[in-house]
Amino acid sequence: MGPVTAISTALVKTFSYSGRASRSEYWWYFLLYTLACLICGFIDAAMIISAIERQGQDALATLSVFDFKSIYVSIALIPPMISLTVRRLHDAGFSGFWALIYVVPLGALALMVLHMLPSKNTTTVRKAPAVQPKTNLPGKPLQADAHKRAMQGYALLFDKDKRPCAETQAARKAEMADYYRRQVLKSAPSA
Repeated sequence: MGPVTAISTALVKTFSYSGRASRSEYWWYFLLYTLACLICGFIDAAMIISAIERQGQDALATLSVFDFKSIYVSIALIPPMISLTVRRLHDAGFSGFWALIYVVPLGALALMVLHMLPSKNTTTVRKAPAVQPKTNLPGKPLQADAHKRAMQGYALLFDKDKRPCAETQAARKAEMADYYRRQVLKSAPSA
């Protein structure tokens, strides 16, 4: 999932706490959230510094909570982050209540580890299958030795630059002569 798709999906599913969120969806939105918080933090720090330079230490008393840009970014970006956290935990095979570990000291680090875990494709927390198995696929059924035959094809690619030995060349010539006799000469009219 690309960054634009991941961020738009996270914003659209702001109030959806059921379902799953892939690792890419979570981490792209987390990157946007982190960058927005850093930028707003620098803007707020610059505002505080300029206010102190103009009015001295008393300038901090004149600032209200709503003068800080970080408040607006938090109001806008935290609700999607909460739902995304719950859905990411579902995807990793955990209950969404594990998100409450944020209130425990160092809980954010433990939760970050849980967000890094790969998806569980077996069942979700609610025992629903994560991915529905596809049945009645069109085409030929896959044979049991298909993997073995594919690997033999790769082995031929690795040996393509090797010069065949005389025995291999003789066996190939005999095979081609036999094929020619069976397939080409059988169709020729007998005189």
